[in-house]
Amino acid sequence: MGNNLWQQIYDILKEELSEITAGMIVREKCKKIGKTADTVIPEDMKNLIPLIMGPVILFGGNEKSQKIKEKLEKLVTS
Repeated sequence: MGNNLWQQIYDILKEELSEITAGMIVREKCKKIGKTADTVIPEDMKNLIPLIMGPVILFGGNEKSQKIKEKLEKLVTS
C-alpha cells in the first residue's frame, strides 16, 4: 500500500475527491518524480505538491484545491 507519507497524502486527497481519483493522482505524480508509494519522503513534497495541484484543481475546483494545498503543506511543517 505504501509508506505513511503516501497514505497521508492519499487520505487528504480522498477527503475532497474520490478514492479512485486520489489514488490515481498520488501514484502518477509520485512516478513523475521517480518515487513510489514506498519511497516518497517529506523532502519530495516541494516537488510533489505543485504536480498534485494541477489535477486537483481540474477535478475539485479552486475551493477544494486550496483546502488540499494547505493540508499538504502542513505535512511538510509537522
